[in-house]
Amino acid sequence: MTAPSTARRMLTILVWIGWITVVVATAIGFAAPWVPAFDLINEARPLWVLIALALFLAAAALREWPLIRPTAALAVLQIGLLLLPWARAADAAPGRPPALRLVTFDLGADNSRFDEVAEFLLGANADIVLLQEVSCSAAERLLPKLRAAYANVFAPGDGCDRQALLAKRPWASVGQVITGTRKPLLVTARFQWNGAVFALTGTRLAGPPTPNERAADVERLRAHLATQGAAQIVAGAFNLAPFAWRFAQLQGAGLGQFATYVATWPADWPVLAMDNVLSTDGIASVRVTVGPPLGSDHRPLIADIAFVK
Repeated sequence: MTAPSTARRMLTILVWIGWITVVVATAIGFAAPWVPAFDLINEARPLWVLIALALFLAAAALREWPLIRPTAALAVLQIGLLLLPWARAADAAPGRPPALRLVTFDLGADNSRFDEVAEFLLGANADIVLLQEVSCSAAERLLPKLRAAYANVFAPGDGCDRQALLAKRPWASVGQVITGTRKPLLVTARFQWNGAVFALTGTRLAGPPTPNERAADVERLRAHLATQGAAQIVAGAFNLAPFAWRFAQLQGAGLGQFATYVATWPADWPVLAMDNVLSTDGIASVRVTVGPPLGSDHRPLIADIAFVK
């Protein structure tokens, strides 16, 4: 056997090994409903797409026809799973004037750039601001800077890890839901806005390093949303990629996604859409943009929203 044929055979074996690896990983990802840690595989969907495309190109270069078909099928499957969030996108109304501007920002526990954060939030001219990971320092130094612009501030709790809701208009009702470990899972309010009545939920779910806790947070969030009526906006630090099974559960509850592929994490070079806005039918996305890095590992997310029903 010549050296080229030996190298070709070894490359073919490596492609088959790669194909089997991606197939097995994809199958394991489908078990995420029962094993929350497996959702990390689904969240890495862009990586699996790149690997599947590389395997297909390698098979095509080797001209191994028995290998080209399965690698092509695998690439199509991964691309389809990658694009699936687009099928669950919220209503879009890019030509309509927004009725509401919402900003959501996970401040981060160690953030101290409160002057810059306040300048950004006031400059964004948002009607509603949702803040996550509001530390004791943020409660003492940031929130007072915003009270002149936001007459209605809800930041319950006396701990150093809370959430805050700031609004220029009064709410009809307001409250919070906490987790089993007494951490704030969400703040919630009901608004009447230009003739539209809707429930707003701001949330911060546990992160990927604690998949079981994150799965429990999603279940608590879903239970809360089931009581909030037909018109809802949900925003915050979901800490879930759009490809995750847990994210699909929220969308399966009738919530379309605004920021389908708008990356907010990590702040310096955003590659993952860890912060998001979801809404029910009749509440549409006009535009979604990302703010600058402001001392957190997340970037702020700005959503202009229209009521189309």
